[in-house]
Amino acid sequence: MKKIDFSIMKKVFSGNSVLVLLVIIIVLVFGAIDPQFIRAANLIQYLTSGVALGFLTFGLSATVITGNFDYSIGSMTSFGTVMMALLMSNGVAMIAALIITFLLLLMIGAVNGVVVGYLKIPGMLGTLGTSSVIYGTSLVLTKGQAIAADNEAYLFFGKSDLGTLPFGLIFLVVVFVASMIFMHKTKTGRSIYLVGSSPKAAKFTGISYFKMVLTAHLYSAAMCFCGAVVLGSKMASGRADVADTYILQAVTAAVFGGISIKGGKGSIGGALLGVIIFTLLTSGFTMINVSQFYRQVATGMLLLIILFIRNFRIIFAKS
Repeated sequence: MKKIDFSIMKKVFSGNSVLVLLVIIIVLVFGAIDPQFIRAANLIQYLTSGVALGFLTFGLSATVITGNFDYSIGSMTSFGTVMMALLMSNGVAMIAALIITFLLLLMIGAVNGVVVGYLKIPGMLGTLGTSSVIYGTSLVLTKGQAIAADNEAYLFFGKSDLGTLPFGLIFLVVVFVASMIFMHKTKTGRSIYLVGSSPKAAKFTGISYFKMVLTAHLYSAAMCFCGAVVLGSKMASGRADVADTYILQAVTAAVFGGISIKGGKGSIGGALLGVIIFTLLTSGFTMINVSQFYRQVATGMLLLIILFIRNFRIIFAKS
């Protein structure tokens, strides 16, 4: 009998024991405050609310692992919802609208890859520029208004269940597994890490910095497409600003999950745990009616604690 390979799942939790423990603590604390919090149906609802954030955090994480950044994930996602809504509202078939939007976002990802990887413009500045262009284009196309997207088949992605689980949550899990395989089991994925941790060593071994940065940005664009499908179908519309706040949330979730802003460290598994932590905190604070101001303080303090623990472990390991 062939032995089952659990190495991918081990990657999810290896080095993330603190994060797993933190997830358990958050659930127990909010569950003690209100037992309704730990009902299975409620937990599924909370996690489903973080699906779009999960996709965007995956995409951002890949670019950060290369030692760069993708500031355009929010505007790309919003643009995706706008394009799908515009196309379908003008009689384009849903499948065609999805394909066209996907290709457009890949083109934007390719532009980001060229700007950052070939022209060597710092990721934050380069993608900030493309983000402004994309956001402005979305405003021009929508005139600042929401565009209805009431295609019944399209709404399935954000509002339907498969069995007892929402489709969006299943979609995220499938993409997560594929992303883990890509980042940890393929030559390209391992090269992305090497480019981020040691560009000189990558160049010495014949790995193209430009190709890896381009690949990371194309992956990021694909994740923005996934996020756009879930958000757009959930709202049954497209808006130029629907994902504006997601960039800060994705950065927080990525850092929660151990993605190093210096590049070369972290994992999609850690990013997923970071999203779960952020989503559970947000849902828990909402449940107990904590004001937005205190939420910011608590989230910031928790982020500092995680960073302190992580850096302490690194220092201790070196001593």
